Amino acid sequence: MKITPKTNLWDVESKFVFSWVVVHMKDGRALHLYIVDVDDEFQRHDEEGEPELNAIVYNTTGSNSYGNGIAFDDIDSIELDHKH
Repeated sequence: MKITPKTNLWDVESKFVFSWVVVHMKDGRALHLYIVDVDDEFQRHDEEGEPELNAIVYNTTGSNSYGNGIAFDDIDSIELDHKH
């Protein structure tokens, strides 16, 4: 799934929550992650006045507990990781 400014939280949540995925970053990296949730209040630096962004919440353990976030703005695309 290509992530664009028009991609909404439900698009990502309905296809990828509680799944292992490959996240292709805009900087060229490919990350193998487990998506736990999506968030519409993500802040890169948790600073007051910082804009809130749409993001995935992920970890690398496969646990359904929360982890770190990556803003949609930094993601090029997401696909299911069929190796897990």
